[in-house]
Amino acid sequence: MDKAEQLLILTQVAIAVAGFAGIIGTFQFKEGERIRRGDVIGLAIVVNVGLMSAFYSTLPLIFINFGISDSIVWGICSGLACVIYTIAFSYFAIINKNFQSYKTINKLMVYSLYLVALIIVIINFLNACNIFFKREFGPFYISLIYSIGSVCYMFSRLLLRPIWRTIRKQESEDKPDNKL
Repeated sequence: MDKAEQLLILTQVAIAVAGFAGIIGTFQFKEGERIRRGDVIGLAIVVNVGLMSAFYSTLPLIFINFGISDSIVWGICSGLACVIYTIAFSYFAIINKNFQSYKTINKLMVYSLYLVALIIVIINFLNACNIFFKREFGPFYISLIYSIGSVCYMFSRLLLRPIWRTIRKQESEDKPDNKL
């Protein structure tokens, strides 16, 4: 499978997940129901990062179609990946700054996501600058896989969190101690 096919598959996956998230988000929150900040942030991540991933997975094809050499294409795309990752993760850090209220496991997950993103930014920076990596496809591809992986993780949370809340509520109502 060549690079263009890989990029187009990632584009299709990103758009599909973002679209399904939009549908789920639309029907999941009923009128009068309390919407949680985490659910909104999760939906925003899925839709925004999913569509961003779709754009960035097609961007190299634009440059390639203008006859730009592969090494320049991957250098430019890696440099742009550094910029967009820094902006996106800074934005989500700012709107989601209330980490103290998170459960420990959720804090660890968020910090792990940020740490991996930082590593990816460094790898793409090195690739863009032709240091260690030789302006190659791999580092840029890793950044796309990571963003789509993050989107899929947040999509599963968006889908499953309300279901788990309902189960916990039902189980607490079913306990004999609560039926007095």
